[in-house]
Amino acid sequence: MRFVGGVALTASVPLTQPMKACLALLALSAAIRLALALGTDVYFDEAYYWQWSQRLDWGYYDHPPLVAWLIAALGIRPMALLCGAGTVAAVWGLARDVHGHAEAAWRAAALWSCVPIAILSGVWATPDTPLLLFWTLALWALWRERWLLAGLALGLALLSKYSALLLGVAFLAAAVRRRRLPAGAWGAALLGALLFLPVVLWNARLDWAGFAFQLHHGLGGKGGLKSFVEFLGGQLALGGPVLLPLAFLYVLRGDREQFLLKAAAVVPLLFFGLAAIRTRGEANWPAMAYIAVCVGVAGLRPPKALETAAWSGLAVVLAVGSHLLFPLLRFQRDVPLERTQGWAVLAALAEPGRLFSDADAAPIAVVYAPNYQLASQAAHYAHLPVDTAGPARPSQYDAWPRPPVAPGQDALWCSERELPPDELVARFTSLEGPVELPADFQGRRVHTFRVWRLRSARPLDVPADASALRQN
Repeated sequence: MRFVGGVALTASVPLTQPMKACLALLALSAAIRLALALGTDVYFDEAYYWQWSQRLDWGYYDHPPLVAWLIAALGIRPMALLCGAGTVAAVWGLARDVHGHAEAAWRAAALWSCVPIAILSGVWATPDTPLLLFWTLALWALWRERWLLAGLALGLALLSKYSALLLGVAFLAAAVRRRRLPAGAWGAALLGALLFLPVVLWNARLDWAGFAFQLHHGLGGKGGLKSFVEFLGGQLALGGPVLLPLAFLYVLRGDREQFLLKAAAVVPLLFFGLAAIRTRGEANWPAMAYIAVCVGVAGLRPPKALETAAWSGLAVVLAVGSHLLFPLLRFQRDVPLERTQGWAVLAALAEPGRLFSDADAAPIAVVYAPNYQLASQAAHYAHLPVDTAGPARPSQYDAWPRPPVAPGQDALWCSERELPPDELVARFTSLEGPVELPADFQGRRVHTFRVWRLRSARPLDVPADASALRQN
């Protein structure tokens, strides 16, 4: 017996040429993930969840708490890399049980490792990162009817993201089709619900803020044909240009005995596809659907379509990933580069005396920003208390107590475009700035932060004229 990639291979399972190709894809995918993890800055959503990890709780305004717990335990990028590798291994195990042989398991694992959303969630720490791992483990346990493991994994999936509930819908659809609901399934559901109960109680204590936000975010707003076309385009990009058509082929023509897998693929795609008609969604929302697709199509023969799907997905990642590390093309607004590079310069906020040429500068009490993204980046890189001000989108910062600013203390306002709001300026005796803080990467400007100094906070009962302070 020998070990390849942590999986035992016996003499009865030779390392065939297709399996060698799968191992090559797995190795290449792992190298890409590691390069992106080491070569990009923490981006604003990761910094936001890192802020959560500094104040562990049973819930947060945007999502359940597991992403924060794991970041607190493992760190930002190590958490993403470990969960991503765990998901690949879980896909291998599920496919091995579904198809009954290791060759299909290697194909499924290699295919999943090359799906763009799988690579992204295995590099950048978001709620999708643990969701994909525990969704796969729950689906595997449901397939094997291991009810205790199913309940535990489903509960952890729900603690990752509310959309994990869709796996329960898929299982019920399979049970209705088979006209059989095993008694153990009730125990699994009860265990999952008990694990999720503290999140429900947290929401109840805060007037259901988290649930209400996600319902509005996912189903509110204005949609239509344009948002649905954007949804399909997002699936072709994050699922892969070949894997999405394969998903439809598998659902329509795949093995009837794999109805649970088909349901686990169809339910998220159908739910979020219909939601896209109502609102402009996000392409990553149905990411877990592609796990079942990769496992299901791994049994196709000949496997040429799988090879095409894997290499086309990897080509998308290589194109985007190489641009993030070694940008050659120039765009009027380079959103991927803006999200992943240039944030580390915010560490300079911790030394305001250098920014404002003031050797005797007082310590900074708070850094204010116009949105939770920039506030979180300032907190992560400058290690200062932060808060949002102005007409920002509601966020977890609105649920936390405001950082205290004692009379006489200074603060900073940091933004890329927005001026400090009048109600904030009025709380201080003078306003200085702006000072530009440029952020360059590989010879190009990706950010230009503008920093104002808010000097000497007034006592709370002393009003001021903000417009006069701006003129001064």
